[in-house]
Amino acid sequence: MRPPLHLALCLLLLGAAVARAEPPEVEATPGRVVLGQDVAVEVRVRVPRGTGAVRAAASSGTWAQARLEGGAERVFLWTPPPVRYPLWAVLAFWVEDGRAPEVTTVRLPLFGRTTLEVSTAPGADVVVAVGDGRFGPVKADGHGRAQVPVEVPPDTTEARVLATRGALTTDRRAPLEVPATRPLVAVLTPDPLPVEGGGWLIIAGDEERISASELTVEAAGATVKPVAPAAERRPSAPETARYVIQPEEHATGVSVAVGWREAPSEDAARLHVAVKPAPAKPPDPETVTAPASPAPQPPAEPARAMAGRTSLFLLGGAAFASGANGGPLLGLGVSQPLPVWRWRVAAEAEVGLRHASLEGRQDTVDVRSRVWGIPLLLSARVTLFQWGSFELDGRAGGGVLALSHRLTTAPVETGAGFPDVVDERRVRAMGFLAAQGAYGFGRWSLFTEVRAALAPVETPLLRAQMGGVAVSAGLRFAP
Repeated sequence: MRPPLHLALCLLLLGAAVARAEPPEVEATPGRVVLGQDVAVEVRVRVPRGTGAVRAAASSGTWAQARLEGGAERVFLWTPPPVRYPLWAVLAFWVEDGRAPEVTTVRLPLFGRTTLEVSTAPGADVVVAVGDGRFGPVKADGHGRAQVPVEVPPDTTEARVLATRGALTTDRRAPLEVPATRPLVAVLTPDPLPVEGGGWLIIAGDEERISASELTVEAAGATVKPVAPAAERRPSAPETARYVIQPEEHATGVSVAVGWREAPSEDAARLHVAVKPAPAKPPDPETVTAPASPAPQPPAEPARAMAGRTSLFLLGGAAFASGANGGPLLGLGVSQPLPVWRWRVAAEAEVGLRHASLEGRQDTVDVRSRVWGIPLLLSARVTLFQWGSFELDGRAGGGVLALSHRLTTAPVETGAGFPDVVDERRVRAMGFLAAQGAYGFGRWSLFTEVRAALAPVETPLLRAQMGGVAVSAGLRFAP
């Protein structure tokens, strides 16, 4: 019985070895990034010809495209995060072909830029050493002050300050205030995640070795089980934490949050993928069953990072219209992405505040008019263009404008009588078209909007245009 048993074990190990997809070769240019200076990193991924889609993930920053198909070399563009303090960025690449992937990671140092203020002897030459870099010399002014621009690498908490005046040199240490971070990159594959067979969750960090005992994993819509490190892992490959993830039977999407057990929550990695339902079983020809109600289909591919996530926005600016119709405006709204055109369409509701005023004199009467408008609007926002963290949106909508008008008139002559005050209230229709440019960072995004609105108002005492052209800036947040 031993020969068959040995043969079965060999076949089992051979099957486990070929079940893993070959890891891609990766080269990033530049190999170090200065935040605020280097705007993009080009990453070349080489795979054998005929290889399927190559996917990318990152602990921070954004991808122009996170999935590429093509020849033996695929070129990804990665934009660093909009921060200024030093940290590590972990980039992950893998081939998605249905097998358990072998992930290749690249650790990029992101250098922060700051200006170190030094107090020393007047006229001294100051040199600052940070990590392997030296900056200066900068000559101190008559009060002994010098400002030295430096670049700070990750994991650096102090600088060495050398001040030389004549034959005298002082050498001291200066602490650097750098936030403590431990980046994580999480890979959830394949996308969409099939109900039959499930998929894999693979996590890598800024260190060569990482284990499931160091992490917390929370999943909605699926069960997650850790997998022991594979014995056939490449010696040069970093050890990653691996999990098997199985979607629940009726789940349409799976959300996963991964973090360190003892680390700030902002270092967590969050992912969301759609679920591919199991194929329908053919009916038994010998039985007659009532047709089952069709199950709702999930979106084919959530192309946007915030797909399906409700967001809040606040904007403020000024409206420009003919005569005295211009004035400040504010708006507060909510946005809900829709599973239309890869989540590029969102339904929005907005409530605002609009003000206009007029002061003047007619014959012997002083006239003061104040108009307050509260627009209640429904609109649709469509993402027309997106590159990295930038996007260009178009908006169109309409609603009603609740208007309050107060007209105060008073004779010019002192003591000629009390002012007359008349209040009017009306509700009128309002419509608008707008263009938005936005820059996103995490759950937040900053945007500017140019809006053309039409909201004519006419009463016995007022003829106004509460629309016009408005320019505003705003902030959007996805909880």
